[in-house]
Amino acid sequence: MKKILINQLVGLFSVLCIYANITHAESDVIAVITPKASKIQKLDKGELSLIYLRKKLYIGEGSRIIPINLTSSHVVRKQFTNNVLGGSPEAQSEYWNEAYYHGITPPHVVASEDAAIKFVEITPGAIAYINACKLTDSVKSVAWISASGTFLQAPPALQCSE
Repeated sequence: MKKILINQLVGLFSVLCIYANITHAESDVIAVITPKASKIQKLDKGELSLIYLRKKLYIGEGSRIIPINLTSSHVVRKQFTNNVLGGSPEAQSEYWNEAYYHGITPPHVVASEDAAIKFVEITPGAIAYINACKLTDSVKSVAWISASGTFLQAPPALQCSE
């Protein structure tokens, strides 16, 4: 009897862990944001990579792009950097040391997703990334990236705890 009860509890625990991972993954969707007035409608992984490596500085008819990063320890930055640039923020330091030598500076860093939203809201040409659950009506999303790194064609259904 005790063995059956333990097996049932282990099974229930496994189901809860699977459900928690699904919910967690859905809430880890990244929204790439621009000002509402931006002419950018959609961006793919290649364009985002070029923008965040500062290899693409202008879009459209010469509008300057201002990429914004979160701090290197921020979980959303780590996810974005891994999925878009293919590594950790720390692994990018050698790239930026070399780029700086050629006069190319890394994206500006803000301390929080709220600061990124505010910066994008008031700065023409700005682009940033945030957890999709933080998205507000003051900016628009031009890309959605799942926790696994897949670029989604449409805004996903989110399960946000807030």
